[in-house]
Amino acid sequence: MPSPESTLAPPSALTRAAALMSAQVHAVPVSRPSTLTVPWAVLARVAMLALAFVVYAASFSDLPVIERRHSVLGDADAANYAVLLRGFSLGGKMGNEYNTVHRSLGDNAQKHKVHHVLYAAAGSAELKILGPAYEALGLSPRAALYGVNALLAVVNLLLLAALMRGMNPSGNPLLPFLAFFALTLSTWVFYSVPESWPFSATLVLAYLLALHRTRWPAAALGAALGIVMLNNVFLAALFVLVPLALLRRGDRGWRFVGRTTAAGFASLGAWAGGLWALSAFDGSFRPDRFVAFTIWFKQFTGATLPRTDPYVWKSAFTNLFVTSVVSSQPDPGVPQEALLSTLHGGPLGIAATVAWAALAGVLAWSVVRASVTSVRAEGWAGAVKDEAADLWVWCATMLGVTVVLFYPSGFLYSTVVIPAIALALCRHLDLRVMWQRVLLYGTLALMLANNLDQVLRFRAALRVLS
Repeated sequence: MPSPESTLAPPSALTRAAALMSAQVHAVPVSRPSTLTVPWAVLARVAMLALAFVVYAASFSDLPVIERRHSVLGDADAANYAVLLRGFSLGGKMGNEYNTVHRSLGDNAQKHKVHHVLYAAAGSAELKILGPAYEALGLSPRAALYGVNALLAVVNLLLLAALMRGMNPSGNPLLPFLAFFALTLSTWVFYSVPESWPFSATLVLAYLLALHRTRWPAAALGAALGIVMLNNVFLAALFVLVPLALLRRGDRGWRFVGRTTAAGFASLGAWAGGLWALSAFDGSFRPDRFVAFTIWFKQFTGATLPRTDPYVWKSAFTNLFVTSVVSSQPDPGVPQEALLSTLHGGPLGIAATVAWAALAGVLAWSVVRASVTSVRAEGWAGAVKDEAADLWVWCATMLGVTVVLFYPSGFLYSTVVIPAIALALCRHLDLRVMWQRVLLYGTLALMLANNLDQVLRFRAALRVLS
């Protein structure tokens, strides 16, 4: 007698299809929540970027003294760039860059055109777009000038986020580290006024992406650096990162020497070739004239103290790495003694500075510990195997550049250092650890309170000058 099971007919195709449809129907509620959260996450990111743009674009746009007087805010040449961005043309002369008697805003604008032509071109193009957009929104077209670098802040936040995704072994949320970048004082100041150094930071971040996310040949990396140098010749210092990238790729011996040399010649060739092309519009760009003017201007504005003086290093270090993050003092020019003024000031500035010092100390210890571990495991080659090595090498290089170039401008030059610090924090902190999370969030809260107060004090001082 056949068993009951043997009398059952095999499932038909229709039965199988019905079962499959039933399983899919029951699976729908499981996938629905994830599809609903994506738009809100995107909206949150867009809202954060929009808030950054609005804050920077509005912070100083109602203070016309910034456009009329030289270097009244944080050593920024905003008044000169206001002239340059509004009247830029490759063939037009803004003034006499060599003038030393009653030097005008136009004379300085011509100097900046020669030394920072990529920012002049990009910023003036932005202004042509932002002006009508402001007017259409019922805003003053004059204020669009302050939207130029605010828009760069949005771009740099996106570039930072892209880099952080590859430097985040602990799976940290990116928002706190992006907030660190956005809340530092030098970011707030220089992305709120026309100034070329934030665009230099854009180029530095883009170059780091090329080093870390591509396999460009050494010559291509060198040529890209030559283009970057057209905006700021001293960004040639980025070349120190090229050998590190080649070492990480496994180049050794003569192959390493040959490719590093090829990258060096490619960078010089692209830079000189770019200047020759630009000289067809303005002879001041001709490479020999560019070099001669750069040497003359360095002597014209040279600092008075020798580079071996401890004060030079103290000034450069504190304004690059401390005042750039938090400051609490009354001078909108941000003097070299800003840290001393902060420590002699009120409790908020002292608390914010101490919090940042503690966080920086944790970061420094983490960098040293990671480097020592890598050296013990793999020798000195292991110290540069991690892409994060580029960050502390770049910070150390910029300290040297600031001392050699013009040590009183550490606060201004910090714009290309702050992104590296934000990336290093994301790489080396682990927010799953409670005390690190408390330290970071506490520091961010103090930074927000202190730097908001500092910006308001700067505004009050500039209003008096206006």
